Amino acid sequence: MNKPILLLLAVSALACNNPINPNSSSEDKSTKKVVELKYDKIHEMPGELDEISGITFLNDSVVAAIEDENGILYFYNIKQEKIERKIDFGKADDYEDVVLANNDIYIINSSGEIFQVKNFDSEKPVIKNFKTAFGKKNDIEGMAFESKKNRLLIGVKGNNLDKSEENKQVYAFDLNTMQLIPEAVYKIQLNEIESYFEGDAIEESSKKFLKALGNKNMSKVFNISALTVNSLSGEIFILSSLNNLIAVLSPDGSLKSIYKLDKDFKQPEGIAFSGDGKLYISNESGGKGSGNIIEMNYAN
Repeated sequence: MNKPILLLLAVSALACNNPINPNSSSEDKSTKKVVELKYDKIHEMPGELDEISGITFLNDSVVAAIEDENGILYFYNIKQEKIERKIDFGKADDYEDVVLANNDIYIINSSGEIFQVKNFDSEKPVIKNFKTAFGKKNDIEGMAFESKKNRLLIGVKGNNLDKSEENKQVYAFDLNTMQLIPEAVYKIQLNEIESYFEGDAIEESSKKFLKALGNKNMSKVFNISALTVNSLSGEIFILSSLNNLIAVLSPDGSLKSIYKLDKDFKQPEGIAFSGDGKLYISNESGGKGSGNIIEMNYAN
């Protein structure tokens, strides 16, 4: 037997006797990749929704939407491309997100005040509001419904309640007690975000983001702009308008994956799954053109 064949057999034997550990650090690094999420269709919004700041699906075609200046809840038919009706639920304010939970619609403003719209299908909806421990410094922008635990998830863009800077925190509002749970239920760590970009050949347009990774303050890297829960998997999709990223958390709160959005997402501020499992992201106009809702190339 010649030497090349002997060498090949030796290498094969070593491979068999030393299998790669699927939980090893080298495997972890190779699977931690930032994937660019593509889209299928852009739905342009009417002028009233240029500053669209939150969306939630009532069914496969009707979206409940808000904009961040007026207390108006819009019911928009995404297939017929028209506003079907509206509900006045509050005074002019900085409204940030909206979500359907059980049979009610909930809206939150940047100070963390929650507005409940009951009987929204009737001619006389009932509006209730709930104060929380949040204030202007917390700058709330995201809210979602975690059905398995019957609670609203609230994402902090500004200061965490515990004033930590190395992570971004998600809190919960218990719909059984109608009270805010004071401790964060999920956290996104700065070092976890950084680990996804180590060794990646990030394109030229991302150099600004790489520079931001040198910061110790999470607010320079990732801010919670909106969030939604995949009702089938229980995964939590957290949108950051800053650097156009989506962080996906497993139901246990661990960071599962990161998606990057391209330059067509001028100011992503809302995210939601439709009833048939498609993912949508809404964009404010940002003073350029119109607001929109973008149908993503992602489905359950």
